[in-house]
Amino acid sequence: MTHVIRVLERLFRHRAGNVTIEFGFVILFMATLAVGAYDFGNLGYQKIAITSAARAGVQYGAQDQVTAADTAGMIQAARNDAADVNSALNITARQYCTCPAQGELSCNVICDDGSYSYMYVEVTAADQVELLFPYPYVTSPQTVASTNTMRVR
Repeated sequence: MTHVIRVLERLFRHRAGNVTIEFGFVILFMATLAVGAYDFGNLGYQKIAITSAARAGVQYGAQDQVTAADTAGMIQAARNDAADVNSALNITARQYCTCPAQGELSCNVICDDGSYSYMYVEVTAADQVELLFPYPYVTSPQTVASTNTMRVR
């Protein structure tokens, strides 16, 4: 027992290098936090960019019935908003009509209540975001997607 006490006394008396070891642990911990903050910040940024692109596409299509039928124009408006010059984003656009309590049906149809069907446009944008660091229970790449729907004027 006295041998263990002598060893512990020796350890606590000689503190040279303790700060270096503690600094190494702190730096490792802070670097891990920084990489995690970058990864999840990048995911948030990509989600904002994808949502904005889908919104721009649907705003283009909702102008009138001519632009609502122009799915290529809606897709291009979304690509322009996201600065997607390489066509890396997966963007889809569609036009559809509904009646209250009847669901989707063909456009320019008179509904059961005597009103005309409502025309809508929908744009969906999606992208894959690679993470720098593997996290437990988080797969890489992450799919970031957004769907926006708007009624045509």
